[in-house]
Amino acid sequence: MIACRNSILAALCLAVLGSVPAHGQGAPAEASGAPQTLPGGDEATAPAAPVEFKPGILGKTVQSGVTTNDLGIVDGAPVGTLDDSSDGLGQSMWASSPRGEIEDLLGAIPLVSADPFARTLARRVVLTTSDSPVGPAKRALVTIRIEKLLQAGMIAEAGAIAAQLQLSGDADFARVQADAFLYAGRDNEVCSPSTATRLTSDEQFWLQLRTWCFAVAGDTASAELTRAVLDAQGGADEALDTLMADALTGKTAPPRESVHPTALHIYLLRKIGLAVTNAIAAKLGTAANTLAARDSRNSPADRLAAATRISQTGALAPAEMVAIMNAQSIPADQLTRAPELAAGLAFLPAQSLLRRAATLESRPPAKAALLAVALSADGHRDRLIQTALLNADIAVSLPPSPAIVVERDLIARALILSGRSDAAAAWLGATDKTASQALQVLLDIASPASANAAATQAALTGLATGAAPPQSPSPLSALAIGLSDVLGRPMPANAKSLAASLEGTRWEGLSRRPSDDAVRKLEDAASQPSRRGEVALRVLDIVGANGPSDLPADVTIECVRVLQQVGLGDDARRLAIEALAMAAS
Repeated sequence: MIACRNSILAALCLAVLGSVPAHGQGAPAEASGAPQTLPGGDEATAPAAPVEFKPGILGKTVQSGVTTNDLGIVDGAPVGTLDDSSDGLGQSMWASSPRGEIEDLLGAIPLVSADPFARTLARRVVLTTSDSPVGPAKRALVTIRIEKLLQAGMIAEAGAIAAQLQLSGDADFARVQADAFLYAGRDNEVCSPSTATRLTSDEQFWLQLRTWCFAVAGDTASAELTRAVLDAQGGADEALDTLMADALTGKTAPPRESVHPTALHIYLLRKIGLAVTNAIAAKLGTAANTLAARDSRNSPADRLAAATRISQTGALAPAEMVAIMNAQSIPADQLTRAPELAAGLAFLPAQSLLRRAATLESRPPAKAALLAVALSADGHRDRLIQTALLNADIAVSLPPSPAIVVERDLIARALILSGRSDAAAAWLGATDKTASQALQVLLDIASPASANAAATQAALTGLATGAAPPQSPSPLSALAIGLSDVLGRPMPANAKSLAASLEGTRWEGLSRRPSDDAVRKLEDAASQPSRRGEVALRVLDIVGANGPSDLPADVTIECVRVLQQVGLGDDARRLAIEALAMAAS
């Protein structure tokens, strides 16, 4: 009889011996059973059937629907959650694109972003069911996609794609796939053939997973043997032992803190109904912090701490962050000094303080002043979209009083960015003439069915008059006129005739300009329908995770133009709104 020497094996002796038949010398038993729903997780589904490969020409392996390239990286059959009928970019979106460049661009895709344009388009690219481009490769594209989803806190999506295929012999994919299963709580896949690497690898993570899978299958001898190997390697983790034992016996005693937690710790915590704590999340990435921030069993302060660490990743929706901020306890003396104190705080705690102060303020001018401080985010213009979404309800509730002058433009732009163009119209009235005209154009782009067509035509006429020779056009005028042109908006004759010239002007003096080669490659890709996915990647690479706030006008206009050209009109319009709203300041 095997001796029970530690907490997990003691639990096995109590929970398994005498009730589960002992396994012999054959293959270890695996957990089985009907799909389960974990606390906060998705319903697990049956594991995908293993992919079988056959010898191919020149020693490669071939299978229908599977891409195998010159360096031996197998991409597998097309997988994803979006297709042509559900907002996908098309199965052939990489058909004529260079594999090496797609791999590099996908690795840099700004899915981890609080910018709505960047995150929305990047999400569509990563989730689209598509064939892989052909050519030499360093990593399987599906590995990069799952990795990006986990980094962005898209846990359910990562688990769904990970469950759709297996790649034999790809250790890189195997680990990313296992993490996706564990974070998503997919019971049926965690100890399935999809994680067979655990049976052969001597890495600590795989040994820990092997121990759990043997234990949950009732194979006490194999679990103890694997645990002994971990001890010999110095990989003992008492916190993990406790979690495994509790999961086997149905206990829910909070474990001691693990020095090096992994996705397996997160999986077991959720399986036994315990919260992913702020302390554990702080040692891990976006996925764990997303779970900690969402768990109402954590204190409001701990949820705010977890949310603060990932506030710029986009993992939490604005409504989720607002709920966390609203739950905070803030002393009255801090509210009276909100702008002063906010300057020394991290982004989300500062927003929480300013939001509470603005909510409680009853005087419109004072409320507008507090709202403006929150919207400006201590001078970070690239965060205006996020601050607008976090404070949209306050902006909507504020009446456009004549006493509010300085803040009018900022509030108008925030309302447009948060989707309240109807409320924004009453706030137009900038002191700067060009800015006021650009805001009217922005309002027209944001609400194409606007009844203010005459006001928009007058604004474009004014911008064109101020930009025509011998006047010196401004980047803001060029951006407003150029975006109206490439989006096909109605334009007066003088603005239409000037548009091409302004769009072709090279605007310097801004902090970020892509290389001429990057723009050329974007235009080349846009000329071929079979490179639509590449167009999206190249635009995202140019725009970046922080949005278009510091891009030159001509570059922004060109990105909008090519998106419109390849049929991504909604994305083109979203980018135009963001760019013009952040420029009109």
